[in-house]
Amino acid sequence: MATLRTVIVPTKALKGGRHKVRISIAHNGQTRYIPTSIIIDNAREFKNGLVVNRGDAAFLNTKLRKMVQHYQDAIDEVGYIDGLTCPELVYSITHSDMNRHKTVKEIYEKYMEVANIADTTRRNYRSTYKCLTAFLDENTLFERISHLTLAGFNKFMLERGYKTNTRRDKLVFVLVLLNFAERCHYAVPAYNPFIGYELPPQEVRQSWLTVDQIRHIRDTESEKKGVRICRDMIMLSYYLGGINIADLLDVDFNECRNVLHYVRQKTKDKPKMNKFVEFLIPDEAQPIIERYKGKSGKLHFSKSDNYRYLHYVFSDFMHELADPIGVKSLVYYAARKSFAQHAFQLGVSESVVDYILGHRVDKVSTSLYSYISVTPQQATDAVRLVLDNLK
Repeated sequence: MATLRTVIVPTKALKGGRHKVRISIAHNGQTRYIPTSIIIDNAREFKNGLVVNRGDAAFLNTKLRKMVQHYQDAIDEVGYIDGLTCPELVYSITHSDMNRHKTVKEIYEKYMEVANIADTTRRNYRSTYKCLTAFLDENTLFERISHLTLAGFNKFMLERGYKTNTRRDKLVFVLVLLNFAERCHYAVPAYNPFIGYELPPQEVRQSWLTVDQIRHIRDTESEKKGVRICRDMIMLSYYLGGINIADLLDVDFNECRNVLHYVRQKTKDKPKMNKFVEFLIPDEAQPIIERYKGKSGKLHFSKSDNYRYLHYVFSDFMHELADPIGVKSLVYYAARKSFAQHAFQLGVSESVVDYILGHRVDKVSTSLYSYISVTPQQATDAVRLVLDNLK
């Protein structure tokens, strides 16, 4: 049976004679101490397990009682404590997650610690959390989030010019945290704030471009470096089967000189039958690769963060490619959608398009994949078919 008390330890006095109040745990003939955040000025301010002779004594004693009760509750949850040594018991209760009442910050940090998500998703979640806590105090108890919180957060973003899809994505992030908190049995709102709440409508992402529009981008000449980078990155993505920007920046072209071989980051940790994407790098892509390839073999644009640099370049210069082809807005992702659409129009089978795009394909999606396997040669032939259509 473990016994808990609040004590000060004379041999562990701080500078100036101050003392940190500790919780002693006596168990199986041993005693260990758990330090608290409460510090008293001298030993005369502590008597019989209580803080005395201080104006805030009542407040500090209430805090101590709550701490002791918290550890007692944790001990009650431990099975067969008689089989544990005192150090083992202390480790068990100090590493338990008994406190169900978590702040927004605690839920977010716990989720980011254990979540199995791609690096790009992790970056997006960090950005979203920064936006959320610009509106909502990060020390707010998560259970306080309500329908009004969601409505207020949406209005906050709307007033700052966030687009519909962006606002929807950031609100969905709150839902991700809510679902995580429920699975961990943390305290959550009594009523799900998303029930009856209408998220901003999902806008269709940038539509695919026609073959003529892709040709126009390919043939665009400009004195502006930013425009040339936008042109080259869209065409390189198109030439490499609609590869995502995160995957493109991760490819070592010193190793992949003639054959592109990569694992799509977005689905790398998820079970799938097509573990990687592989096909011959077409001739059209080689000059662009050589133009930007650094010593490491990866594409190089900036001394700092290539991904962030390209984000700013795309934001500042992509419109100069969009205006001449009659597109309201143009994004890098258009190359991926365009490649997929053109391949489909040319009769490439869906399974081969899935393979080239690196989509997650498992037996659940269709029983066909239990019997067939797309080969790199099929992918190479399909890419060649689409690129020949540009000539």
